Amino acid sequence: MPKIKTKVGFRGHTKDIDVDIPEGEPAPWGADAQLKHVGTDIPRIDGVLKVSGRAKYTYDQHPPGMLWAKMLHSPWGAAAIKSLDVDAARAAAGVKGVYLFKDKGRPLRYHGDEILAIAAESEEEAEDALLAVKIEYDRKPVVTTVEAALLPGAALVFEGEQNLKPDKPAGDKDKVAAAIAKADKIVQATYTTQVQTHSSLETHGALAMFGKDGTLTVYCSTQATFNVKGEAVHASGLTDDKVRVLAEMVGGGFGSKMSLAPSGKAAIELAKQTKRPVKLMLSREGEHLTGGNRPSSVQSMKAGVAKDGKILGFMLESHGSGGVTGGAGVANPVIYQVGEKHKSGGSVYTNAGPAAAMRAPGHPQGIFALDSFLDELAHAIGMDPLELRRKNTEDEVYLAQWELGAAKIGWKERRNKIPGAGAGTVKRGIGMASSLWRQMGGPGTEVDVVIHRDGTVEAKNGAQDIGTGTRTLMATIVAEELGLSPSQIKISLGDTRWPIGPASGGSKTAPSIGPAARTGAYQAKLKLLALASARLKVPVADLRMEGGLVAGRGQRLTFAEACALIDKKDGALTVRGVRAKNYDAYTTTSHGCMFAEVEVDTESGAVRPIKLVTVQDAGRIIDKLLFESQMIGGAIQGISYTLHEQRLLDPHYGVQMNADMSTYKIAGPMEMPEIVPIAFDVSNAGNNCGMMGVGEPPNIPTAAAIGNAIFNATGARVRSLPITPDRMLAALGARPSRRI
Repeated sequence: MPKIKTKVGFRGHTKDIDVDIPEGEPAPWGADAQLKHVGTDIPRIDGVLKVSGRAKYTYDQHPPGMLWAKMLHSPWGAAAIKSLDVDAARAAAGVKGVYLFKDKGRPLRYHGDEILAIAAESEEEAEDALLAVKIEYDRKPVVTTVEAALLPGAALVFEGEQNLKPDKPAGDKDKVAAAIAKADKIVQATYTTQVQTHSSLETHGALAMFGKDGTLTVYCSTQATFNVKGEAVHASGLTDDKVRVLAEMVGGGFGSKMSLAPSGKAAIELAKQTKRPVKLMLSREGEHLTGGNRPSSVQSMKAGVAKDGKILGFMLESHGSGGVTGGAGVANPVIYQVGEKHKSGGSVYTNAGPAAAMRAPGHPQGIFALDSFLDELAHAIGMDPLELRRKNTEDEVYLAQWELGAAKIGWKERRNKIPGAGAGTVKRGIGMASSLWRQMGGPGTEVDVVIHRDGTVEAKNGAQDIGTGTRTLMATIVAEELGLSPSQIKISLGDTRWPIGPASGGSKTAPSIGPAARTGAYQAKLKLLALASARLKVPVADLRMEGGLVAGRGQRLTFAEACALIDKKDGALTVRGVRAKNYDAYTTTSHGCMFAEVEVDTESGAVRPIKLVTVQDAGRIIDKLLFESQMIGGAIQGISYTLHEQRLLDPHYGVQMNADMSTYKIAGPMEMPEIVPIAFDVSNAGNNCGMMGVGEPPNIPTAAAIGNAIFNATGARVRSLPITPDRMLAALGARPSRRI
């Protein structure tokens, strides 16, 4: 295994390290690498397709003979099916097939629980047939909140199983109590966060069709083409080679589209029944009810802090609900050194739709509580909140990012030294928070790089681009390695006939595919250089591919001329780039922070973000334009979570009362502040591109940064999300001092 020396770190903080790389791998791009395209602003290569409407999503697929399918969902939060008669529905106009998820006697545990699906010649006929289903329900008691589910005698979501699924406690509680007792100030607070539904622009769904040759093709709005393929193989009973999954374009996914889902399974079963293509896309209501959500949380914290700002001990009890699933853990404590620590809690079952991983699972909840609490600790000892953070970390990347963000927002000059100070009813304030993520991708991904005799270049992988720009990223990396322009690279994604790729979860897609694409391009380049070397009579080691040329020692060929040297019988050079294991990296953390300025109307309780400065690293930045787009998108989603989004369930019936886009409030253009993205490049040598994922972290710190800015503006602390006007007014009324 060759050992190479490379430079890692960030501007003003670099060092040389030795890295062992596998045979056949290109050397990682170090901090001193001179790159033409990587790190610049590359427009999305599929941008024109999308804005022109020519991009084809699963919803846009409409093969000849296609049937439309619709689903019947439980109208109650908890019930049993007393009777079910689908004869009239089967006989309804246009109906060709019925698939049952549940039959008589089966329990229904949440509003939206799947009962059956009907396929018909048109959407309208399928919807009419649902009305013809004769069904009686035996309604049961419900629990819709963590607090209600934990009460003695509460209704059980699952028969014979307690509603609380406890986590294993971590840390020595007695040591923490002793450490806290030594503190100059002891602070306690409880924070709550709401359930947020995924609300992807394209709902869950699939189109399934069986071919005359016995094969199955599934178009699916998915974040995981190969996961879906595996489930489709199981659902259809076919062998792996008989199933193909396609996701040419995906209308968004924040973690909930990792499987075939009930809608996809129903489409396959109905296609099998009817021997016709069947498309089943969830309605917007169905998406809210069953499409996944971010779990709630109730986080109670206690900590002790010394006068110098050092946190001595930290205690957390956290509970949350993912509805009928678990997964309600929170990322708290993280980032900061908090001394002795103890954490306990667990997930709580409620009669609500299933949770699904949602953009940095557990982190927005955990950081809202943690970073808000750090501000409360700073206030308790009269210290600048940023200075308290500096006292409790030694991470040089965070320290540099905080300095950069603070300067950009005007922390020293413009932040209120006394929270709530100043005249007038409209107050302004500044706050900040931090984030972390850890995702460098890993092995298991392969990319085919094909150089054709006519000079065209392709890169292929079977994974999906969910809207994050994976096509553009691959084109940029391959172009950099081959000395071409990204616009010259054809990228093929979203077809399981092509090499295996990752699911788009945990921000692992880019750092898994990118290094595989570079390896493939590098090895293809070596093969092409060998052909050019023979023609030019120049050693391969002396040849370079730059600016569309192959040149060295005064000799040169155009890229097209070099490609013409490929054997006519082969027609192309094809290399499969295999993702190697990660190397020992400079850092495995994606650091980030956000500084927020807000305006609060103390008479109406309205909160308006004015400016967000967001600083983020994720190793080497491949496409600065895409990177900044992710940062801005994360901030926007964070604003929506902080101030607007909230699933509302009727506590008596368990019915979601706002399962549509008119009453489930999502932030729109009128709520947008100025957003300043600062891409913070860190060379880490963790893989041959030195890259990490950036999809998750940019939305993590938004809620805490806005919440802390609200306190700085008004002197009122809002500890529950979303921060709506009524909660803001209540917090203003609860201030120890009513000074305006």
